[in-house]
Amino acid sequence: MPDVKAPITGPVRILFLDADGTLTDGVITYDSAGRDGRAFWIRDGIALEWARDQGIVPIVISGRASDAVVARMEDLKIEHYVGAKDKVVIAERVLGREGAGWTDCVMIGDDLPDVPMMRRVGWPIAVADAQPEVLAVAKTVTSARAGHGAVREAVEMLLRHNGVWNRVLERYEAT
Repeated sequence: MPDVKAPITGPVRILFLDADGTLTDGVITYDSAGRDGRAFWIRDGIALEWARDQGIVPIVISGRASDAVVARMEDLKIEHYVGAKDKVVIAERVLGREGAGWTDCVMIGDDLPDVPMMRRVGWPIAVADAQPEVLAVAKTVTSARAGHGAVREAVEMLLRHNGVWNRVLERYEAT
């Protein structure tokens, strides 16, 4: 992974991210009973667990309600909000609860509903296949596409920035 100069100086405290088109490739399926389905990249999930375990609070905020997203986030024990009409309002509640400022945060997004959050955080990150307007706001763009390792790539950047990536490697005897 290339070295990325972080646009913030202090540690990342909160990682906000979208679900559809960020954690997933944006494809929504429905079964014969009308239940929605998504495909999640397994390595994105483990990366979110590492972030949480290393002191970064991951928060998924999705504008679309989805049983599949809820199930995956509950499986990972990641705080999540689905059907969010105003992502900024939810994020401000989290900031207050955590005693953090916008500059301590990252937002990973892909589409126009993510722009208001990306304009506020200290480190806005876009997935490689994000909309052009999102790419224009981002300070970092992943090389991986949404739902295909973009979140893993970003989380590794954040953990390196926070100086804790070696703890993850040591856990797996990978150093």
